[in-house]
Amino acid sequence: MYEEYRKFLGPVRPCLVCGTDADGESRETWAVDEYFKALRCESCGLVAIEPSLSEEGLDVFYSNYIQRRFDNESKMQKRKIQYKQDLSFLYQHITEGVVLDVGCNGGFFLAEFNDKFKKYGIEIDEKAVKHARDSYGLDVRFEKFGEDTFDTEYFDLVVFRGVIEHMYDPKKALERAHQVLKPGGLLYFTATPNLDCLCAEVYREKWNVWHPIEHINIFSADTLHSLIGRKNFDLLAAEYPYLGTPYEDHDKDNQTLLGDIEKKITGRWDEVKKSPPFWGNMMSVIYKKL
Repeated sequence: MYEEYRKFLGPVRPCLVCGTDADGESRETWAVDEYFKALRCESCGLVAIEPSLSEEGLDVFYSNYIQRRFDNESKMQKRKIQYKQDLSFLYQHITEGVVLDVGCNGGFFLAEFNDKFKKYGIEIDEKAVKHARDSYGLDVRFEKFGEDTFDTEYFDLVVFRGVIEHMYDPKKALERAHQVLKPGGLLYFTATPNLDCLCAEVYREKWNVWHPIEHINIFSADTLHSLIGRKNFDLLAAEYPYLGTPYEDHDKDNQTLLGDIEKKITGRWDEVKKSPPFWGNMMSVIYKKL
């Protein structure tokens, strides 16, 4: 499944959060899938794919990422429903201002913001940038965040929706987010896999958000806060959307989870496929710039 990307594997990175050496003994194997290995830092808890695709490899992978969206119409429709729920949580804390959506793809989420927001996006998929401009009239720049042309202290809100886990150097992007945010501005992560959940611990490489080509960093709200800098941001709010989302089937998901736990305990792990959607799998977290 992943063989075509093997040539793009980069070097093993030190821990992004605490800087633990790449070859240090304080990182344990958390999961393995073909030639991808996830390491968990025993010092801070971050899980990262090491080695992951290099920045060059990621650029290749995302060069026409929008087409994968168009190829899955059912998932597109579910995302559209989820966008409204993600915004409902956000609107409890901010309802107007200047917003930047980092890694905005075709502008699908950004277009859902109300008209009280002045909307900007940034994206590395040129076809997605064109779609955002042509379909929604959005100001989306074909640039890498951190190597961009935005003014400092310009935005009231910076959004990473389903993005931070994909980045080879998320610390660089988050330092840039701090620069472009106004004092008191908000940093919003949503549709972000949450390591601190039951399914991550039970399923590991069979977790339904395990995608080792794409999801190369797996955070909890705590490790994310450490990475963005506790002196730079305060935690404002967090939720773990599951009930009421378009992905939830409560009774079925519970039965699947309980059955899979039994299989794991009784040595029948090879019968388990993928984890179900479940509470805690995904997080939406808002931080406020100090």
